Amino acid sequence: MNTKILICTHKNFNYIPNESFLPIHVGKEISQFNLPYQADNIGINISSKNKNYCELTALYWAWKNLNFVDTIGLCHYRRFFDFSESKKSKKITEITEDYFSSNFQNYIFKQHFLDKCDIILPNQLVKTRSLYSHYSLSHLPQDFEILTHTLNELYPEYMDSFKTIMIKNNAFSPFNMFIAKKELVADYSTWLFSILEKVEQQIEISKNPYQERVLGFMSERLLNVYIHHNQLKVKYLPVHFVSDKNKSKTILMKKLAVYNNNIIFWFRSKFPNKTIKNK
Repeated sequence: MNTKILICTHKNFNYIPNESFLPIHVGKEISQFNLPYQADNIGINISSKNKNYCELTALYWAWKNLNFVDTIGLCHYRRFFDFSESKKSKKITEITEDYFSSNFQNYIFKQHFLDKCDIILPNQLVKTRSLYSHYSLSHLPQDFEILTHTLNELYPEYMDSFKTIMIKNNAFSPFNMFIAKKELVADYSTWLFSILEKVEQQIEISKNPYQERVLGFMSERLLNVYIHHNQLKVKYLPVHFVSDKNKSKTILMKKLAVYNNNIIFWFRSKFPNKTIKNK
């Protein structure tokens, strides 16, 4: 069985070669770097839209161009599925690069994991409110309304699952990460991109560096809708984040900057005629 799990990256990282992994430079079309990885701007692609579609430019590339494979997956250069199924791994969320290297076998896909399921997903994140409320507070609610109308127009048979996942539910598998058979990935991609392409035509994409990733945020929720509607059998696995301890302070500062930026974004979207003054 030929498996390719795409590792989405926009920078050089500590890549350990393995035949099941395929590092892919996402947003290559708009990048200043020439990374030694597969580029997502080769063949049929949406690489130039990476700021809005995020890791989905890699998925689109695989869907349109990756041939002679049986299984396709998506992960990130700092986020990997843990296949060890150990009690210890289930309690871990963040690891060091040294830990990742010394325990690399834990992160290599095992084909038998798909023998009794249709798709592998990250363990679910549980929110304190419905996914609709969470999205509306974190992003533009009017964009969500456009998404709702678009789904109802294109795939009305999905609306019951959409309401169940988004309104009645407060948990979802994040990061747009998964592993599944190529046929299922193709079906999902056809469905997903037909929705997002139409949504893209109707929304005004924010210039906010975080909020402009709107289509990537939407797809995180839509994957769960697709799973529910098609009654797919899911295997949930932990996802480990590979941190760089030398950059922990920088990462924290970036997160604080994003948080503050989002507060301002939310305020301006709710009160467009008000001015925020620094004292």
